[in-house]
Amino acid sequence: MATCPNCGLPAPHDGPCPRLNGLNSSSNIVLQERYELIGLLGQGGMGTVYMARDLRLHNRPCVVKKLRDDFYREEDKEKAVAFFQREIGVLSELQHPNIVHILDRFEENDDYCLVMEYVEGRDLHNILQERGEPFPEEQVRDWAIQICEVLEYLHEHFPPVIYRDLKPSNIMLDVKGRIKLVDFGIARPVEEGVDNTHVVSAGFSPPEQYWGAADPRSDIYALGSTMHFLLTGKDPVALHPSSPRAENPAISERIDAIVQQATAQDAKVRYQKADEIKLALLEELPAEKVKGKGHASDLVIGASVLAVVVGGYFFLQQVEKMRDEVGVQMKAFEKEASKDAKEKEQLKQKLKAYSRAVEANDEALKEWRRLATTRNEGQPTKATNADVAAQAVGEAQLTDPEGLDPLPDTGNGSTTP
Repeated sequence: MATCPNCGLPAPHDGPCPRLNGLNSSSNIVLQERYELIGLLGQGGMGTVYMARDLRLHNRPCVVKKLRDDFYREEDKEKAVAFFQREIGVLSELQHPNIVHILDRFEENDDYCLVMEYVEGRDLHNILQERGEPFPEEQVRDWAIQICEVLEYLHEHFPPVIYRDLKPSNIMLDVKGRIKLVDFGIARPVEEGVDNTHVVSAGFSPPEQYWGAADPRSDIYALGSTMHFLLTGKDPVALHPSSPRAENPAISERIDAIVQQATAQDAKVRYQKADEIKLALLEELPAEKVKGKGHASDLVIGASVLAVVVGGYFFLQQVEKMRDEVGVQMKAFEKEASKDAKEKEQLKQKLKAYSRAVEANDEALKEWRRLATTRNEGQPTKATNADVAAQAVGEAQLTDPEGLDPLPDTGNGSTTP
């Protein structure tokens, strides 16, 4: 559970913080008739951060960041307002589970306020200070990988966003062990022709950021410096490559080499992209971390394998069934095709027989006409048996074009009248 640094009591409070801006416990400060301030979470160079609750959403916890209003010089205030407006602009474009979400913004009584989600947890700097000793290497590696994923998202965003303020105090660890980046006050989109502001955090900012030339490799430098702090419990030396193994011999050579390369003073020597350092960190993971830890992971893997095997069995059964159905359909198709071919052949033979019958009939008709002509001329001629047979054949073929039925019996022959 989070603790209010102002009064030491658990946060969020049931009522206003007894020490809220020096006011007594009976005071209620409500902004926009909606956000009730209930505790002071911290103060920085640009503003004050309050614990609050949203009265319109069932007292949901939230955080209100209020810009300072006590700047000595007007130009300092203008610069702070510009940073504040830029933070709002950057956060409003970002949607990532490891980046604090913006909920609202408003101005009230010349105060600039930003409302953000409440992260139930603490920042890594305070956790280490209370712990009194460095974190285990595996734990730092896991956090670094999560941070790499956030940096990948920021650097690949359109337009790309340079965080520029990565350090332990800006990294929250929630109650579920997840990393959350907060305070995007000096984060900026990469845009051509924009003059970069010279804002640094000693020990965590790379050399180029001192003269305003930050790029994605600057965030990689800050990550290496953050790893050094978490592995050793000591602040990294400004403008100097970090070597956690020099402070803590228990650190592996591989992790030490990763930190040294990330914090190289020459940006060209560093990892050029966040996914490069993430890959180096993943390669360092022991086999059991990659495959999954503990008996529970083994059970999950075993269940997954079993599900694949069972699913594969039923899939093969369906394939076999489909193949059998296709085989039956193919056989039916082949049978139908064979039947069609046979019918076509029979039709062909019928046409041939009909053609022969027509030809024979034509010949018979010619012969009859010749005989009729001869009789009309007074020269009766006796028809031969061959003539009678030809006439019968012609008649039979006209009634039976296939020529398949037997011809009628003609006896010993007949004569035409």
